[in-house]
Amino acid sequence: MSNAIGISLTALQALQQAIAVTSNNVANANTPGYDVESINLTSAAPQSNGSVTVGAGVDVAGVTRAFSQAETNQLNTSQSALGSLNAQQNYTTQIDNLFGTTANGLTTALQTYFSGWSNVADNPTSTAARQALLGDAQALASSFQSSSTQLNALNADVNTRITGDVTQINADAQSIAQLNQQIVAGSAGGQTPNTLLDQRDQLVSGLSQLVGVTTTANQDGSINVFIGNGQPLVLENSTTTLATVPDQFNASELQISSSALNGNSISGSITSGDLGGLLQARSQIINPALNQLGQIATALSQSANAQQNSGLDLNGNFGANLFSIGGPTATASSSNTDATTASVSVSSLGALTPDNYLLAFNNGAFTLTDTTTGGNVALTGAGTAASPLTGAGLSIVLSGAPAAGDQFLIQPTVQAASTIKVAITDPAQIAAAGAIQTSASDSNTGKATIAPGTVLDAANPALLQTATIQFTSPTTFSVNGAGSFTYASGANISLNGWQTQITGTPATGDVFTVQSNAGGTGDNTNATSGANLQSQGVLDGGSVSISGAVSGLVTAIGTQAQQVNTAQTAQTAVNSSAQAAVQSTSGVNLDEEAANLLQWQQAFQASAQVLTTAESLFTTLIDSVNGTFS
Repeated sequence: MSNAIGISLTALQALQQAIAVTSNNVANANTPGYDVESINLTSAAPQSNGSVTVGAGVDVAGVTRAFSQAETNQLNTSQSALGSLNAQQNYTTQIDNLFGTTANGLTTALQTYFSGWSNVADNPTSTAARQALLGDAQALASSFQSSSTQLNALNADVNTRITGDVTQINADAQSIAQLNQQIVAGSAGGQTPNTLLDQRDQLVSGLSQLVGVTTTANQDGSINVFIGNGQPLVLENSTTTLATVPDQFNASELQISSSALNGNSISGSITSGDLGGLLQARSQIINPALNQLGQIATALSQSANAQQNSGLDLNGNFGANLFSIGGPTATASSSNTDATTASVSVSSLGALTPDNYLLAFNNGAFTLTDTTTGGNVALTGAGTAASPLTGAGLSIVLSGAPAAGDQFLIQPTVQAASTIKVAITDPAQIAAAGAIQTSASDSNTGKATIAPGTVLDAANPALLQTATIQFTSPTTFSVNGAGSFTYASGANISLNGWQTQITGTPATGDVFTVQSNAGGTGDNTNATSGANLQSQGVLDGGSVSISGAVSGLVTAIGTQAQQVNTAQTAQTAVNSSAQAAVQSTSGVNLDEEAANLLQWQQAFQASAQVLTTAESLFTTLIDSVNGTFS
């Protein structure tokens, strides 16, 4: 009977703990990071009286949590990938909305501007049409500036979020290190500190949303946490501190440094999580859009100014620049050991790209590397004012002799969109008329015609000098009475910075004249050319027009946004599947817990009944013994 009482007491105690474990599971059914627990019951060591061995009841071996490291790793990896895509989508959506909006957008402003040139061409003497064109140009410049401002605001937002992520990562790392200490201490007594383990796993899970993480387990129960390409963040109970530092070339952009690497940048190794997504959004989404916008602004400014400079305004003067714009920037690395600076200008619009370049000086020679493609650009020249370095459509002059290892980041178009402005205010300064005019003598007897002249070099001092082309035979001609040139119908005839063509069949003695168009206020030749710049190839070797470049920018941004959205949708499904797998293993199933609770309740009641029976038998025995000896 004493055995029965002892056995029932162990059962009651064990079942009481089992009910407590089940109750705790139910209470934490909606607690984030909680892993369902189960009680481990084992038979107590049996007892023998020398002839019979009887069980001694039940022992509680411990409480374990349902946990799969493999499933948790998959979940963390999927969260890191999704965190990166979520960050990128935030910015691709905003930029797509910025450039994809037609009303009051860049596309509309550009179309209105070129329509303004067409209106001037239709009525070149109209002051109202000229004033409207200046207003259209101002609206276009403002659209460039506004778009640039919004893109730069996104970069500022990236900096803010990077700072917030780094602060949170450091805080989580400290908490994980502290939990490591508590877990090691708690495990020393032989019991697994499940609550502490849940808390640590939840911190690692949250950390994986900010940055890609990997973990390794130590024998004492602590873990190590690594980020990026294996940079340590937590080693048992010690942590590595992350910090934000200014980029060596651009102090307005923050990079990530690690105390484990003496403060050196680890940004290049962080490719996942929200932090990785922010870095990629800046380098692959925002800055490329800013550079492409600047490339278009540069093309517009240079081509419009060149066209203005090739014509005459209402005062008979060569047209002044219509736009002013900031040029390329060249920033010396903060690691450079001397004060050498670089000055850069655009030397070839057709060769200009939206990419940034790294100019380096090593072993007595310069290299220019495209930071987007990683390829080297062919360079010519020595980098002096007399012999600039030229390549990628750029001209580069160094202020002095650079030191070995010097580096300069060249950004050809980054500031163009933010700095473009209309440079004239007087509508009379719009150069609608061509600088030269061509004519055929009334006495010509042949059937040849001369095309309007085109200005090739407005700076040529002899541009406006009168030139007479006289045919000495149907197949030869002289210019200003000199030379004998072979005639080919439609071939270019060039002189003094202008070019024209004569087509048809001339007769001997026919005369054609190219001369200044001063006083030709009703002429619209240059205004027509200004309107035609909309579709004239000026970029990418002359194959892409300004309108084409804007369309390409809008299309590229839209495509990029769609690709990120598609990838995010797919990764969301992967993440949901990983969450479901973890929940299946570690989550609380209330139906199962209800069944367990009923099981423990029935077992508890049965054990209590055993105890009651044993007590009754024991009481009867005592009473019988007392009656016998009374």
